Amino acid sequence: MIHLVCPNPAIDRTLLVDGFAKSLPNRPYEVKEFPGGKGFNVAYAIGFEDPAVEFCVHTIAGGRNGEYLGELAINNKIPVKFTKIDSNTRVCNIIMDTKNHITYPIYENSFELNDALLEEYTNTLKESIHEGDYIVFSGSLMKGMSTNYIAAFIDEFCEQKVKIFVDTSGKALREAYQAKPFAIKINDEEILDIFPDADLTTIDSYAALLASKATDNIPVFIITLGENGIIAKIDDQILAVKAKKVGAKNPIACGDFFLGGLVKNLATDQSPEFTLKKAISYSTANVLSWYPELNSQQIAEIFDSLEVTKY
Repeated sequence: MIHLVCPNPAIDRTLLVDGFAKSLPNRPYEVKEFPGGKGFNVAYAIGFEDPAVEFCVHTIAGGRNGEYLGELAINNKIPVKFTKIDSNTRVCNIIMDTKNHITYPIYENSFELNDALLEEYTNTLKESIHEGDYIVFSGSLMKGMSTNYIAAFIDEFCEQKVKIFVDTSGKALREAYQAKPFAIKINDEEILDIFPDADLTTIDSYAALLASKATDNIPVFIITLGENGIIAKIDDQILAVKAKKVGAKNPIACGDFFLGGLVKNLATDQSPEFTLKKAISYSTANVLSWYPELNSQQIAEIFDSLEVTKY
């Protein structure tokens, strides 16, 4: 089972407009709504194609919007375990000016996460975890979570052979790194949260870091490099993968789709090279859509075009 930690969800409402005008009525020509939050974005990639794997999003929701979030999850075939609250789940409006390729994300504030609610959510999550499962932490921690929240999970579940994936930043990332999770996936800015004095100016310098003792006992370590692709260590193999430039429509959630592809393919025992190529294919295909959606033909074409360098 893959457990996706997503305490702060939203209804993501994407509105497509043909040119966004100031001080005038802007009428979208198309509107779609999806379960939102990084954990849900990861779920889209995990559930997209065969082989099927068991997964579940663990989230906190309430009010009429919370009920609707549950309906949207069912429509998108995403299993969810809810911790219920009284306050209404937020709505995030994402206005896409498709004429000028400009994104206007308008995100509502979240509910207040107090100690009692956090304890309830955490206990519900922990009760669902069994030996050999996967836990995925993606994005910044909610206000109200301590910076060692992820590290505490790593310490508690490491003896149960639970594989924990970490995609975060700042102090939470540093503490998780020190606890030695199964996998870390971060970008070329977040890596400096762990190694602030590292001289990382070339692909070779990133490869040297991944080959050093600094990443010992972390079997999977991924660094995304924007238009320069990725550099990764999986099972002591160091691979760099670069994709061709594409005309991006919506860059939101591309990192989450990469993470979903990474987790699923590692969970199904795919090779490191296949896993990375599939993860990048998901990430790249996602930016070709206005919505958090994937297209099989695009994925196949991107997959075949990827260049892999072994170090």
